[in-house]
Amino acid sequence: MIEKLKEILRAYLGEDIADIGPDSVLADDLGLDSMELFELVSTIEEQFGIEIPDRMLLKFVTVQDVVEYLEKAA
Repeated sequence: MIEKLKEILRAYLGEDIADIGPDSVLADDLGLDSMELFELVSTIEEQFGIEIPDRMLLKFVTVQDVVEYLEKAA
């Protein structure tokens, strides 16, 4: 699951970030602002065929937060 999410992040960010890990902070480490996070979540929804409620955006702080949500949703 984390590898698929890393692929999505790399494609979305348009660069190869080798050090994306579970503890990577979406805002600080990856530089995502709130609008970019919303767009990223839309991409994740499309890739995984799920719908993520908007209220979850506030809970997605690290890559691991997203992975845990996806594992529960799958």
